[in-house]
Amino acid sequence: MDDSFGESFDKVAKMLGLGYPGGPVIENLAKKGSDIVPLPLPLRNSPEIAFSYSGIKNAVRLAIESGKYKPEDIAASFQNKAIEHLTFMCKRAIKKHKPENFAIVGGASANLKLREEFEKLSQKFGFKLLYPEMKFTSDNAAMIARAAVEMYKKGMFLNYKDIKIIPRVDFDKCH
Repeated sequence: MDDSFGESFDKVAKMLGLGYPGGPVIENLAKKGSDIVPLPLPLRNSPEIAFSYSGIKNAVRLAIESGKYKPEDIAASFQNKAIEHLTFMCKRAIKKHKPENFAIVGGASANLKLREEFEKLSQKFGFKLLYPEMKFTSDNAAMIARAAVEMYKKGMFLNYKDIKIIPRVDFDKCH
């Protein structure tokens, strides 16, 4: 609905003055902290399968402004809540669509805690979990560009007028 999982890490890292990309710096800082900052779980009561990180990011901003918490505790709390949100929503989709395979890709796929939580889901629901080797866990934009190069080499083009762009996908209609 707003930012992606990885983008939310970038923005929280920026709020904490930690640099870019945010995923690795938040993950490393989180290892030194405790999950003690109360953060909301977005869309918990919504029947939709949707993702939103704006509420978590705002709660992080308020926690930083309060001065009550150490950066490592904010990082640990944020990482845990962001992963909980992602797995919570994906569990809904998994229960509904019962996939044989499930892939985690892009920069987010480098997060070891995220991989660990999806391994648990994989064991519980019996799907094959796929994710790239760490050396291939770069930013999604780089992956898309690489795929485009391969398509270009093969002469696989579409006329831009023939492309139907859907900026907000209804996950219930995807299978």
